[in-house]
Amino acid sequence: MRMMICEAGIPTEPEFFPLQLVDHNRVSSSSSSSSSLSSTFHYLRRPLPIFWKQRFYRNSDHFQGPGHPILLVLGGEGAIPPSVGIFYPVVVNVYAKAFGALVLEPEHRFYGVSQPIHVRQYDHHPERRPDPRITLLTAEQALHDAMRLTRHIQASYGCSLDRTSAQYCPVIAIGGSYPGFLAAMARLRFPDVIDMGYAASAPMKFYAQQVNQYEYYHHITKVAETAVPGCAAAVQQTLNDLVHLVRNMTTPQQLIQTSHALGVCPRTVPPYMLNNAKTFVDEIMMVIGYTFANHNMAHYPPSNQTSLSKSCAIFKTDSFHMFEKLNTFLIKSLASHDDTSTCFDLSQQLPAGPQATLSGGDWSGVGSGTSGESWDYQTCTLLVEAIGFAGSSDLLAADHGGGDMFPPRPWSLDWLTQHCQTRFGVTPRPHDLAQAWGFGDLVRCTNASHILFTNGLNDGWSVSGIQQNLSDTLVALNFPNGAHHSDLWGRVVDQDTPDIVDGVRRIQQLLGTWLEELPSYRLYHRSAVVQSSNSSSNNVSKEKDEAATTAMTAPQDSLLIRAAALVKQ
Repeated sequence: MRMMICEAGIPTEPEFFPLQLVDHNRVSSSSSSSSSLSSTFHYLRRPLPIFWKQRFYRNSDHFQGPGHPILLVLGGEGAIPPSVGIFYPVVVNVYAKAFGALVLEPEHRFYGVSQPIHVRQYDHHPERRPDPRITLLTAEQALHDAMRLTRHIQASYGCSLDRTSAQYCPVIAIGGSYPGFLAAMARLRFPDVIDMGYAASAPMKFYAQQVNQYEYYHHITKVAETAVPGCAAAVQQTLNDLVHLVRNMTTPQQLIQTSHALGVCPRTVPPYMLNNAKTFVDEIMMVIGYTFANHNMAHYPPSNQTSLSKSCAIFKTDSFHMFEKLNTFLIKSLASHDDTSTCFDLSQQLPAGPQATLSGGDWSGVGSGTSGESWDYQTCTLLVEAIGFAGSSDLLAADHGGGDMFPPRPWSLDWLTQHCQTRFGVTPRPHDLAQAWGFGDLVRCTNASHILFTNGLNDGWSVSGIQQNLSDTLVALNFPNGAHHSDLWGRVVDQDTPDIVDGVRRIQQLLGTWLEELPSYRLYHRSAVVQSSNSSSNNVSKEKDEAATTAMTAPQDSLLIRAAALVKQ
């Protein structure tokens, strides 16, 4: 998925942790994979460093010191610039304020400036093995990063690691989308560090290979149709007309002319797209598909003013011909924010690195630039997402595997394997992670507890979310008006829907209840209550003495007022 940068983030000055480990497995003699990793690194042209500097952000505005929580907001598949800082204002302004908590947010390795190794150490030639990212660019290594940073921060504030101590700082892992999955896994894999997890819009079932490949775009089609009735048929007709027009083209010049009519800036069509009409159509449809997916994620609060609704309105404009609809949709969606743009640069949609294509490991969109390359790599290895386009059959029919408004293009593991071998020299392993970690069945296969899963039901990713309570401490909250982790976006003044407003209240209440179950939390607050009580008693005694002294000289009306005050005390 293309990482959503929250426009309402809290800009923050970055900090850097210089003692982050490049390979957490290599330094652990107890790691079952240490021997294979050692043999892998034996063949590298240059040795890898031990440490690297990880960018992170913190907000201590409400932190009340040892005995209070750390809210660990996990970074994901994109850079976190200082202009964004802390992703989610609701975490700082509501949860940190309520719990007296510190907010800590590490940037995910291999994204932004958080690069464990230099790009020159990537192996961009698949015939030469191995690429060090095969063991370094993983969810497991990213979780180890977060745990190591958390321990460092706890020590710097004098937090005890003893859960029975009043100075213990409980840790709540928080994330949305892929970081939501990480938040759940942080609690599952590192229960000695993480006390509870809050996983919003987490694609748990995609990574467990439990979702029909057509559900994702089927759901997006249903939401678009609900937003603007008639949208699905209008989009479908327009795209079918384009396919019919292009499929018989035989020359690159014809495809280039078509791209200009679609709004693509001159000389920005990736050359591989001009090899044949089928490749050209597949890639244009991929761009249209993931652009609708992005608009779907942002469809909150649902209204006729969201980018999804406005896109549907373009396709429903009867006075527009086919190219005018597609041109307007693509330029408004993908061009610069300058409203005067007359075209968009298609090459800027590509991820970085050799053999890059618009269709990558993630058919909801891998993203562009170096972040897109890293996400393409992750979805080519362990984070496999089976997402395909069903086409027009039963457009709005059954919820499981029904049709969608896009031309048919089935996803297959064979296609993904060929892409990943060509691009990175790696083979996808779709089942390895779920088998190793057991998250495909959190009740039977793990001892998981204290994880909250939330889903916006308008979000395409909700088809992969855990939508039902699995136990008393594996809890799900669903928001009928919500989109992609809308509950973490923070409160949009005067615009939040009632289910999100109520959801924030319920989330605060649930996390507070779980915190109160911790022995350290009860001990700390019991101590704080005793201290407060003693302080109050001393103040009352002092006030009584002062009142008695004043009563000897005060006028009669003042005596009556102070007598009443003493009775109240």
